[in-house]
Amino acid sequence: MICPMAEGNDGKVMAGLTEQQITQQIRQVLKICRVWHWKSWQGPMSFPRGISDILGCYQGRLLAIEVKKPGGRVSPDQMRFIERVNQEGGIGFMAYSVDDVVMRLGLQVKLTPLFAQEGGKK
Repeated sequence: MICPMAEGNDGKVMAGLTEQQITQQIRQVLKICRVWHWKSWQGPMSFPRGISDILGCYQGRLLAIEVKKPGGRVSPDQMRFIERVNQEGGIGFMAYSVDDVVMRLGLQVKLTPLFAQEGGKK
């Protein structure tokens, strides 16, 4: 477990989270780490097709995160969008947990001091 935010009150990883809950956790970590981002709302008339759930800018590069619950499937349109972001020099990936985002963006360095201070207060 990299990010304590993905744990329940008992310290165990919360199982059975919805994509919405995982998205909320990811957005909370991005906000704490001051990563400029927003939630992309999709509907049947959305364009481009397959646009990622979370978009933003990280270290001067386009950020695209497709959030799925564990076992969730990425559509061909979503995969093409992620591939295109990466081909154009952006950072695009699928996240099945907040830990995936922390690892892919290297946010451990930013989060460790915060949670170390929090742990020392108890």
